[in-house]
Amino acid sequence: MKELSYDILIKLASEIASIEKKERENLPYNANIIEDIKIKENAHSRILTTLLNYAGHDHSFPVYQIFIDLLKKKCCSIKNITIHNPNITAEKERIDILIDESHESPSYSIIIENKVCWVDDQFEQIERYIKKVQGHNVPNESIFVIYLTKYGNKKVSDKSLTQKAKGILDYDDKKLCRFIELNYKDDLLPMFISSANQIDRDKEPLLYSSLIQYADYWKGKFSMRNGEKKIAQKIAKYMADKLNVNSIQNCLKISDNLESLQNALDEKQNELMKQVLNEKVVEPLKKCLGDGYQFELSEFFNITPPTWKHAYICLFKDDSRDLFIGVYGSAFTCTTTNALQSA
Repeated sequence: MKELSYDILIKLASEIASIEKKERENLPYNANIIEDIKIKENAHSRILTTLLNYAGHDHSFPVYQIFIDLLKKKCCSIKNITIHNPNITAEKERIDILIDESHESPSYSIIIENKVCWVDDQFEQIERYIKKVQGHNVPNESIFVIYLTKYGNKKVSDKSLTQKAKGILDYDDKKLCRFIELNYKDDLLPMFISSANQIDRDKEPLLYSSLIQYADYWKGKFSMRNGEKKIAQKIAKYMADKLNVNSIQNCLKISDNLESLQNALDEKQNELMKQVLNEKVVEPLKKCLGDGYQFELSEFFNITPPTWKHAYICLFKDDSRDLFIGVYGSAFTCTTTNALQSA
C-alpha cells in the first residue's frame, strides 16, 4: 500500500466525488423528497423525533416501541422501561433528541447525541446534557445516553464523555452500562424498514409513507439501491487501485487516517468559525450594545441581554448552511421589545 498523507487522501476524495457525480447523472431519477432537499444533522434529529413521537390511531407509539425493543437488545438496564406517555423533543435544552418520562413512575430519560454528520464532540458535552436531565429529578440509574453515528465507526471522545459522565452511566460495567452506541446503517435503517412492515398502512398511511421515504433515503446514502451498488463497487475498485489496497490491515489503516483527517477538519472549521464570529460579530456588538450583555461561543453563538434571566438570542447555522437568528427560552422577565430593538 502507498504511504498515505493528507494530500493523497484529499486528492483521492476529490477524484471519487467526481466519479460519483458523473455516474449518478446516468441513474434513473429517484423521487425522494428528503434526498432532494439535502438535509443536515439537526433535520435528521427532527425527522427521527417525529417518527418516535407518532402516537397512531390507537394512541400507541409504534415506532418508539420498536426503538425501545432495539435498545433492550443493546442494554440490559433498559429492560425495565415501560412506555407511558413519553415527551420526545428535538434540540430542547440544546440536546439533539431528549426522551423524557420524568413525570412517570418509574421515571427515565434518554439522551440521543446525533453525530450522523461527524460533527466534532464538544468539551464536556455529554456531561453537560446529563446535568440538565438530572435537573428533571431523574435518578442516575434511569439516565441513558445514545451516541448515534452514520456507520458506527465514529467513537465518542473523552472530552465529551468525561470520567464523571462515565461514572454516572456505569460505563465500565457491562451489565449496568447505560451508554449505548447506535448507527443508522446497522440499527436505524433496519428499524425503519421493520416499522414500515409492521404497521397497518391503511390505518397509518402518513407514517407508512414517511418510513418508506426515510428508509429509501438511507438506502441511497449507503449505496443499497440497485444502481448505486454498482457505483459503490466501481468507486471501491478505483480506490483500491489508486492506493494499492490488498488486505484488511490496509483498509483499517486508511479508515484510521480518514477519521484523523475528519477530526482535524472539524476542529479547524470550529476554530475558524469562532475566529470569524469573534472578529466580525462579537467585538462589533460589544461596542454597539455596551455593558451587561453576555456572549458565549460554543456549539452556537449566544447573546444574553442584561435583563433576560431564562432566555437568550442564538445565532445558528441551518441545514442549508445559512445563518439564522432566533430567541430561545421561556419565563423570562424583560422588556422584550426594547431588548430586541437595542440588539
